[in-house]
Amino acid sequence: MLSKELGTASLLAGDHSADERVAAFLMDLASRYAARGFSATRFHLSMSRGDIANYLRLAAETVSRVLSRFRAQKLIQIEGRELQVMDPKGLRAIGQALLPE
Repeated sequence: MLSKELGTASLLAGDHSADERVAAFLMDLASRYAARGFSATRFHLSMSRGDIANYLRLAAETVSRVLSRFRAQKLIQIEGRELQVMDPKGLRAIGQALLPE
């Protein structure tokens, strides 16, 4: 499990766009919620935007801009830390390079 986490972290640190990183992060989070019996499309972001940015090695402003762009594209709805994935296929397509097959 630790090896998988380190592999994921190294992928997120690679030469990928901010959109790809954030989309992959959100889809990974959704699958983790689903694995625990919770909704994969509606969940609470327990990390702040700053914490997400640090994890993805991005600026907090970049994470906020990407989330706003995803909202404008109707991929997600977000209110504070409550997030709803509106288009899982679209979000997965953006983050596909970083997600397991």
